[in-house]
Amino acid sequence: MRSSANIAVIIPVLNEEQAIGKVLVAIPSWVDDIVVADNGSTDRTVEIARHHGARVVFEPRRGYGSACLKAMAALDQPDVVVFLDGDYSDHPEEMASLVDPIISGEADMVIGSRVLGQSAPGALTPQARFGNWLSCLLLRLFWRVRYTDLGPFRAIRTTSLKRLGMRDPDYGWTVEMQVKAALHGLRAREAPVSYRWRIGKSKVSGTFRGVLGAGTKILYTIFASAWHSRRQRGTPKRRRQLIVFARYPKPGKVKTRLVPVLGEIGAARLHREMTVHTLVWAGRLRRQYGISVEVHFAGGSQALMQEAFGDDISYVPQGPGDLGERLTHAVDTATRTDVEGIVIVGTDCPEMTVEIARQAFDCLQSHDLVLGPALDGGYYLIGLRRPLPGLFRDISWGSADVLNATLGRAKELGVSYALLEELRDVDRPEDLPVWEQASGQSLPVSVKT
Repeated sequence: MRSSANIAVIIPVLNEEQAIGKVLVAIPSWVDDIVVADNGSTDRTVEIARHHGARVVFEPRRGYGSACLKAMAALDQPDVVVFLDGDYSDHPEEMASLVDPIISGEADMVIGSRVLGQSAPGALTPQARFGNWLSCLLLRLFWRVRYTDLGPFRAIRTTSLKRLGMRDPDYGWTVEMQVKAALHGLRAREAPVSYRWRIGKSKVSGTFRGVLGAGTKILYTIFASAWHSRRQRGTPKRRRQLIVFARYPKPGKVKTRLVPVLGEIGAARLHREMTVHTLVWAGRLRRQYGISVEVHFAGGSQALMQEAFGDDISYVPQGPGDLGERLTHAVDTATRTDVEGIVIVGTDCPEMTVEIARQAFDCLQSHDLVLGPALDGGYYLIGLRRPLPGLFRDISWGSADVLNATLGRAKELGVSYALLEELRDVDRPEDLPVWEQASGQSLPVSVKT
């Protein structure tokens, strides 16, 4: 799957001429872009980095975070960004363990944990171990997220990174990212990574001033973020999430029942317009009610979906299996985090509105399940506040009995449910007037002719 994703690596450096060449050689060949952010080196670091094919940007303002921000500004919209130190203490060849969970849609951010992995004796100093332990304890107390490390070797989905709005210019960079990931409800996890003695002297743990400065800034970032969160919102609230099931609009692969009337290109164009229509009201839902939005896609790739529909939203592959298996996977993945209500919609219902979506989330305050019936016997919306194992088992997807079969299964499970108003999907030629009436858009002239 890595071949279908664009991977960029950011390496902040300051006088790393003995190490940077080894770091660059060890980076896997499937990485697409390497940006070395020089923070004022006076040795041959820049020369060696360029010799090994890395792009180099310069940030004269000292600070780890400043260098990272400069490098981020130079990226060309990759799918995943990996942060890596330039002192050869990390093992770049282990990068796949950080990147793969993001590409597969299992996580938005993966932290390389030196505590869970194999560290060379003495490489992770006692003060670093204590600082990690204390910081991670505070993260767990304030935001109910579990980490073992604030390690710099990490990967994050680019769209998620943009949402965080990173700002810290120096020692607080890594903990700021983990705090903001919790505040934004990112799906974060850790992966064990190896750690060795760095080449050269550490700018942080190698000096008393560095240890004191880093520790103070990290603790300040944690407590300031906690105070600000409580001041703005009181106690942290669990979030609500909308998931849009969509397909990449490839001719011949979407809206196939409309092909006899519209042709493959026309059907694909209509599918794209319907997806855009859905994402427009989903964006309003996010802005007006603070509901997070993800697109779970089939066909194409993350890069193609971003090209077709924009990069200001998170794209996650739906995964294998029939619709029931993909719905189950989406619900299970979302509810592993702090989600208290999840609503899933497709892109086939142009009558769907922000108000109907908000009503669905309101129903989940008192019901385990909410369904939006479609006129064809299916449903345009399903919402759950917790996983319901077996709910989607043995459903004949695409038939006129999908809604009744799902309601029957809900009754067998003994769960409470609510039904929204019945709306019309656009799947067949006779449904096309529904699109024009609900969206206010006509079919493209090139499609009609």
